[in-house]
Amino acid sequence: VAKIQVDELLLAQRVFNVYVTTKELLEGDDRRENEIARVVKEVLDNCSDYEVCTVVGDGIIPENRIDFTPYASRYNCSKDDVSAIINNSFAEITYRILKGNRAFAGIYTSGGDITVAVSRKFKTAGIRLLDEVIPLAAYGEFISGEFDGLKVVTKGGMAGDKNSLNTCIHYLKERLYI
Repeated sequence: VAKIQVDELLLAQRVFNVYVTTKELLEGDDRRENEIARVVKEVLDNCSDYEVCTVVGDGIIPENRIDFTPYASRYNCSKDDVSAIINNSFAEITYRILKGNRAFAGIYTSGGDITVAVSRKFKTAGIRLLDEVIPLAAYGEFISGEFDGLKVVTKGGMAGDKNSLNTCIHYLKERLYI
């Protein structure tokens, strides 16, 4: 579902997209930092030419999906802990992009784990819900923290039909007058 939604967005709107090589986030601190820095640099170097910039994990492509079992063994942790490394890395990417370019007026997050990781990284108290975009997709703004008032649309990763992501991005752009 998520892959089809991303494909539809990339076809429907002019978007600068960077795929995160998710495996790099799990291959140690240096490789994780290098991947985070690469993605942030690509977005910041190109964002001024686009209304929408996206960062998507390459695990959305089925052949790139990662088995967490070897990483859980390597790091002597649970699969949930391995997933948290990825989620926190996406939060770090988001944080650095927003710190690097204050022109971003809103963000879209997909999946509860990513939304929680971003909220924690931003040190928000929560999200003030302002509207429902579609079922299981909410529009709101961050409460307190470094990005107090930043508009956000958040949607469950598997929620909606093939056009749901595109609908959410259009909605956010309308609210931001882009």
